[in-house]
Amino acid sequence: MMNFNSLFRSQIFQKYKLVFNKTMFIRSTDKPNTESVIRPNKSQPYTKFFVLDFEATCDNGAHLLKPQEIIEFPCILVELNTVKGSFDVVSCFHSYVKPIIHTQLTDYCTQLTGITQDMVSNSPPFDDVFLNFCNWHNYHTNMEKEKSIIVTSGNWDIGNMFVEQCKLYPSSIKIPEFMRTWINIKKLFALTMGQYPLGITNMLKRTNSKQFGNIHSGIDDCVNIITIMNQLSQRGCVFQATNKITSV
Repeated sequence: MMNFNSLFRSQIFQKYKLVFNKTMFIRSTDKPNTESVIRPNKSQPYTKFFVLDFEATCDNGAHLLKPQEIIEFPCILVELNTVKGSFDVVSCFHSYVKPIIHTQLTDYCTQLTGITQDMVSNSPPFDDVFLNFCNWHNYHTNMEKEKSIIVTSGNWDIGNMFVEQCKLYPSSIKIPEFMRTWINIKKLFALTMGQYPLGITNMLKRTNSKQFGNIHSGIDDCVNIITIMNQLSQRGCVFQATNKITSV
């Protein structure tokens, strides 16, 4: 079993200022249909994949928190090994995040995610975490020689949660270009397998794959998404962009 914690190496970079443009909408860049089933032996448009799965503050029933805030920011960088047809882990970014509005986690949130109050109270706020993430991302990419893309399970992480989170930091955060386009692995699963999945557990079950760790642990879900990507790769999936955020 690979040790993902050992893959993370912190990097020190000079800080920079970001500016936020508030008005956004999301458009789909591809629609699943019966004629779009992926065939094997096609070239891949991307060389590196940043697999991401946020966890956020939440509550149960009528007391849903608004706004929600990201409290776990995990991302695992993988490259497709074209010889093996599987993804190799290159590096891992992982940080918990201190919420600034609903500073106390609900019991429901802790039970669902496994994230405790101490874990977030002793962590940096989102703008610092996001700066570190951007520097880590840039350290591992060379946009002139290679193409990379974010991978998530669904559109909530980037299209909803990330955009709403950035609105809490209007003077210091702008959504960078590399965060505006992503692969919704559910859509590629549907294109490859012929049916849209319910979620990570469903995709693992349908590919006879073993679950790693706990669902709703962000870093564990990243590992599970990579497992699903490996299964789709073996079935000839082309890992193409599915969604994009566009400024209005």
